[in-house]
Amino acid sequence: MTGRVFHTSDWHLGRQIGRHRRDSEVDAVLAEIIDIAEDYAPDLIVHSGDLFDSPRPSLDDMRRAAHALRRLGEIAPVVVVAGNHDTTHVLTFLKYVLSDMGTREDDQTRVRFATDAHPDRLLLAEYPTRNGDFTLRIGALPYLHPNRFTYDFANPDLTTATYAERMRNVQADVYRRLAADRGPRDILVYAAHLFVEGALPSYSERRISLNAEYAAAAASLPDVAYGALGHIHKPQSVGRSGFPAYYAGSPLQMDFGETGETKCVVLAEIGPDTNPHIDLQELHAGRRLVRLEGTLEEIAPRAARVGDAWVKAVVNVDTFDPSLPETLAKMLPRATLVDIDERRSGTAHRVLDRQTAATELPDINDLLHDYLADRGTSGPALDRAMAAFTHLRAEPDPEDPTPCCEETLLTAAIAGQPLDTHDRSSLLTGIDTTDAETTR
Repeated sequence: MTGRVFHTSDWHLGRQIGRHRRDSEVDAVLAEIIDIAEDYAPDLIVHSGDLFDSPRPSLDDMRRAAHALRRLGEIAPVVVVAGNHDTTHVLTFLKYVLSDMGTREDDQTRVRFATDAHPDRLLLAEYPTRNGDFTLRIGALPYLHPNRFTYDFANPDLTTATYAERMRNVQADVYRRLAADRGPRDILVYAAHLFVEGALPSYSERRISLNAEYAAAAASLPDVAYGALGHIHKPQSVGRSGFPAYYAGSPLQMDFGETGETKCVVLAEIGPDTNPHIDLQELHAGRRLVRLEGTLEEIAPRAARVGDAWVKAVVNVDTFDPSLPETLAKMLPRATLVDIDERRSGTAHRVLDRQTAATELPDINDLLHDYLADRGTSGPALDRAMAAFTHLRAEPDPEDPTPCCEETLLTAAIAGQPLDTHDRSSLLTGIDTTDAETTR
């Protein structure tokens, strides 16, 4: 006898490819996920983070998320973990909508959220299996940005600890609380949004969050019956013997870093003392992403087989060809050309319209981080400056344009001016790092 867990992750609602929205594909893959869940009849559904792609999703994407989660909640209880793209205030509003405008308490609602707003940043919940033989006990941990640990002085021994060391302590505490008073019929489940060492990224994820310094050790993961992980877009198991933890991955190929990847959801049958049965159920909705590279003569036979897909073309030419977009469009009548790189010996010429170029600029957080580091800002001062910048980006434009304390501190950091004691104290006490961290 076992309990059943249905695991999905990293929907990134609102994510575009170039200047193109993908609403019809997203709707199709969400419908496919719901159909698979209905057929599987799980005891618990877990979404392990990055429900949205932006900290300020559109109303259409909020509606899309609410509809899909409500449908899943009709099948089984749902736990959603906040990812690094999700913000507490957005998920709190979604919780309000799904609880019939706040008329139902947490223990009465079918969809619950693990966010920084929850006491101790950990959601602990219990759900009986359909047959009543077991109880699924889940510990759900939202994404913990490294900046959060910069301001945590509760334990002086950890002041200089690495992110991995701090995460080991966090996850050990999660397991202690999850396993407390555990009965013989309890099945433990862990859900988290984090980068585990050894996981193979798709490189469509934010690079700064995949830094090796921010990787959690696989050996530190709690010893549970199943670990539902999010953050990495390529579906895969975690390389640790005896620990059944999986990244469910993104349900669509998000960009050309995921070309050729098979997408899936994870179906896990688990028990307190039995070997788990894990099935990766493939998802088929959504258009493929295809990269074509070579001369026009080399691309032509492959283009004829592409069909309906998103295409990035990297074309080797001898001279600049202004008609290249039209030529490729004729070769790919059913495809959508997202990007064209025209390569000549000694030069690189990229054919982009203004709107596409605007969507493909490097992440502004990464640019500022590298700039400040090059100017000599490092350590806690760099962390504080980045927290201030992230906080400012998360706040709406004020009616009063007078610079606030965070702007003053950030301007000083960019100018290479040292932060005095008063400035540091203001920053530590004046910034609500909860939303700042999740925004990045």
